[in-house]
Amino acid sequence: MRLIKGIPLLVFAFITILLLSSLGTKSIAEYVFVKESAIFLKEPAMDLWTKLKVLDSDIIYNLSAKYNFFAENDFNLSYSLIFYGSLFILIFRLISFTFLSFIYTIHSSIYNFYYRFLRKKEGIDKFLKISIIIPAFNEEVTISSCIESMLSLNYPSYEVVVVDDGSSDNTYDVASKFSANGVKVIRQQNTGKPGAINTGIKSASGEIVITVDADSKLHPDALRWISRRFSGNPRLGAVAGNVKIDKPNSILKTLQSLEYTSSINLGRKSQSLLHCVMIVPGAIAALRTRVLHEVGLFPEDTFAEDFDITMRILKAGYQVEYESHAMAFTQAPESIEDIIKQRRRWHRGMTQVLAKYKKMYLNPKYGTAGIIGVPYMWLELSSSLINMALLCILVVASIYMTDMSSLTTGMLTYWALMIGVSIYSVLIDSKPSIREIIISPLFLFYNIFIDGICIMAFIEESLNIAMKWEKPKREELG
Repeated sequence: MRLIKGIPLLVFAFITILLLSSLGTKSIAEYVFVKESAIFLKEPAMDLWTKLKVLDSDIIYNLSAKYNFFAENDFNLSYSLIFYGSLFILIFRLISFTFLSFIYTIHSSIYNFYYRFLRKKEGIDKFLKISIIIPAFNEEVTISSCIESMLSLNYPSYEVVVVDDGSSDNTYDVASKFSANGVKVIRQQNTGKPGAINTGIKSASGEIVITVDADSKLHPDALRWISRRFSGNPRLGAVAGNVKIDKPNSILKTLQSLEYTSSINLGRKSQSLLHCVMIVPGAIAALRTRVLHEVGLFPEDTFAEDFDITMRILKAGYQVEYESHAMAFTQAPESIEDIIKQRRRWHRGMTQVLAKYKKMYLNPKYGTAGIIGVPYMWLELSSSLINMALLCILVVASIYMTDMSSLTTGMLTYWALMIGVSIYSVLIDSKPSIREIIISPLFLFYNIFIDGICIMAFIEESLNIAMKWEKPKREELG
C-alpha cells in the first residue's frame, strides 16, 4: 500500500514543479523594487515608509516593462518544455501501439492462413474440452439470452456451468430451465464474483476454462479460435478474447465501443506479440485449467479479479496472448452515472493489483511481463495524469501567454494522430464499424472524461475510501 499512498505525493510534486516553472528563471533581485539601500542608511521610520509605500499603477507598469516582471520568455519556455515533454510520451505510446499491432496483424494473418488452409486440409485440428463458467448475481434480465448464446456455439466439445452467487431475484430459476439442455446450475451463498468463478472451476471437467459475464454472449466460432491458440502452444496459460459492445446505438455506447477497439484491444494486440497480455477480460477470459490450479485459482482481495489472475499466470512463467477472432458481445453502461461506477472499480482494481505485484516491476526474472508489461500498465494509469496536465497547461497558457501557436499546433497534431490511430484500429479489427470511424473526432474529449474518473479513483484508493461493487443497469441482450 506504500506505493499507492505515494501517488498523491507524486501528483503534488508534479503540480509544484509546474507552478514554480511558471515563475521563470530570472534572479530574484530583478523582482525587488526597493530604491537604494534605505535600511542600511538607518533613515527615520517615516522616511523609510515613504520610500517603501505602495507604488501607483503607472510606476508598476513601467517597472514591470523594464524588469520583465512576469518573465514572459521564461514562462513560455517552461510551459513549452513541460507541454512537449508530456506530449512526446503520449505520442510515443500511440506510435508504439500502432507499430506493434501492425506486426501482430501480419503475424495473425499468416497464422490464420495456416489453420484455415494447411491444417484444415491435413485434418489435424484439435478440439480441446472447454468449460464455460458464467458467474451470476441478480442477472434474471440477461441470463436467459446469455445461456442461449452459449448453447448455440459452433464447437463439438464443451460444457456450460452457471454459478448463482446468492441472487435475490429469479436468476437461479431462469437458469435452471436450461438444465434439460445439459447446463449445470450451481447455487451458493454470496461470496463475490471471484468466489463464484472458483466454484465453477472446481466443478469443471474441461482442459480450458472460459469465464463469461452474465450480460455477454459469444460469437459462434469463438471457441474454435481459442482452442487453436491453446493446442498450438503448451506454454500458453491464458487467452484474452475480443470484447465488443452489444448494440452500440447511442453516442456514449459508440464511444465506449471505440475505446474497446482502439485503446484496449490495440494495446492487447501489441502485448500479444510479446506474449504478455496483461488483462484477460471477464467477458471472455480463456484459461488453462491445469495452470489455474497451479497458481491457486482466482484471487478475491482486489476489485480487478481478471487482471489479478492474469498477473498470477504471468508471474508463474506462462504466456498470455490475444485472439481477435474470439469475440464476445457485452453490455455497456448507458448513463454517465453507470460508467463512473464501472470505471472507478476498474481503475481502483488496477491500482490494487499493480501494488500487489510491485516486485515484478522491471524485473527480468519475469521476462517481457516484468520488463515491458508491468511498466506499460503504470504508463497506462499515469497517462491520465499526463493528459490532464496537458489540459491544465493549455488553460493556464491561454491566460498568460501572448503566443500560443506552438502549443496549439502540438495539441492539434496529437488530436489528429489520435483520430488516425482510432480509424486504423477500427479498420484492422475483426468487425470494423463505420459508426466508430465517424465518431473518432470526439474520442479525445471522451478520454478527458475517463481520465478524470481515473484520477478520482487514484485519490480514493490512496485514501483507502471504502467502495462496494456496483454494476450498471441491465437490459435484454440483442
